[in-house]
Amino acid sequence: MKKFLTCLILCLPFSFAFTACKKSVDYFSYVSEYRKSVYYYEDDAVSLKIYSVDKETPYALDGVKGNVGNVTEIYFEYDKNASEVNVELLGRGGEMSWLSVTRNYYLSFSGGEISGASVEVKLDIDGEEKKFTVQNVAEEGVIDGKAALKCVREYDAESFDKLTERGVFSGEITVRLLYDNGCYYYVGICDRDKNVHAYLVSGEDGRVIAERESQAEK
Repeated sequence: MKKFLTCLILCLPFSFAFTACKKSVDYFSYVSEYRKSVYYYEDDAVSLKIYSVDKETPYALDGVKGNVGNVTEIYFEYDKNASEVNVELLGRGGEMSWLSVTRNYYLSFSGGEISGASVEVKLDIDGEEKKFTVQNVAEEGVIDGKAALKCVREYDAESFDKLTERGVFSGEITVRLLYDNGCYYYVGICDRDKNVHAYLVSGEDGRVIAERESQAEK
């Protein structure tokens, strides 16, 4: 019996060490931007995109996750020139800013998280009021961001492992739902040197379609 107990005591440190090595890492806890829903409307004159995003504030792609809060982002394209565009969504909104580079109007506000199959949006364009029903693009069968990240991790474990030591990930992760005649995910890994390894993932089955490497702005 004494011999058995001695053996058990000697084996315990190795057991704990093995458990520590096998400790799983919650990589989703390192996501600094998660665009979890996209609402979309388009006709011959108007295009509206609304994003619900859990996002680091202030946002900085530097390999370190900061404080994250929910943000609603609204993008509006119009086939005419407008002097002033105001938007209202769920009782929130205001005057939209013109983005000359992307040639659309933009407004964001904290909170006001949206959900459901559709949302009602009211636009005031130079005094003319228009209302739109904007649809959620994530149809049944589209995977969520956690599943997309898991698929990327399984596809390229090496890129995650080289930034992981003793259960700590030295980087930040971006997960964005995209829509272009179908749902996709952008998953990006940014290290402390601002090197970004990005993947385009199918929203239906999690298959990695493309990948690239780039450098975040310094």
